[in-house]
Amino acid sequence: MSTARPNTAMQPMLVRARLGSGVGHAPPWGISLDGLLASQIRENEKAAARESGTDYLPYDSEASPRDLDLPLARCTRGGGDDWHWAAAFAWPEGEVPGPHVQYWSARPDQHALAQISETLPSHLSPRQGRYRAAVMPLPLTVARALTWRAVGNRDEVAALLVGITTIGKKRAAGNGMILDWTVTANPDGDTWEYSHLHPDGRLGRTAPAPCLEHRPEVATGGAAVMGVRPPYMHRAGAAEVLLPAT
Repeated sequence: MSTARPNTAMQPMLVRARLGSGVGHAPPWGISLDGLLASQIRENEKAAARESGTDYLPYDSEASPRDLDLPLARCTRGGGDDWHWAAAFAWPEGEVPGPHVQYWSARPDQHALAQISETLPSHLSPRQGRYRAAVMPLPLTVARALTWRAVGNRDEVAALLVGITTIGKKRAAGNGMILDWTVTANPDGDTWEYSHLHPDGRLGRTAPAPCLEHRPEVATGGAAVMGVRPPYMHRAGAAEVLLPAT
């Protein structure tokens, strides 16, 4: 374990988000804390640029993303560029057994399309092509709260989380509402466990295999190629990892 920057305030902590609604997300494991923090730092950078009247560098899916300076420690057991932030993915507290699935639908507005196009076919098929109608499932996690284990600067993490009021998918439809955040330091916590494991002792994040060499008994979700730090879906951050246990 090493820290992202010299900071004696780095310590194990528990982050808790009290929920007002279900949270929509795609993977079988929870939302990443480092992803939330990176997203909020990015939003703050854009807001500062707008305030000062300057341009900010837009996200480029083709370029290797820069690693933002998060208020978290780093785990460097993976070696080389396969380090990751010291934070597990979300753990549902007081989860209501599911499955819970909502559905959303979409249809093209032919009147609106006619206003932005010079010519249109007499009929846009709702069954095929780019403008076909869709009915899509949205899996939800319904719980009293989501919690994250992490190692970092409690005050800086708490300051960033204040600006996050919703998380997950379909937030505009009322999903993922955060009632409040609490960040509680636990100086006696094991830094490795708080960086990797869920409260039940299973692997709680994507992690390179060397991270678990000294703990072969830890249950995982198997091996795969996946992101190790945000943005997790960018191919530049993909590596051979062990997946969270489900």
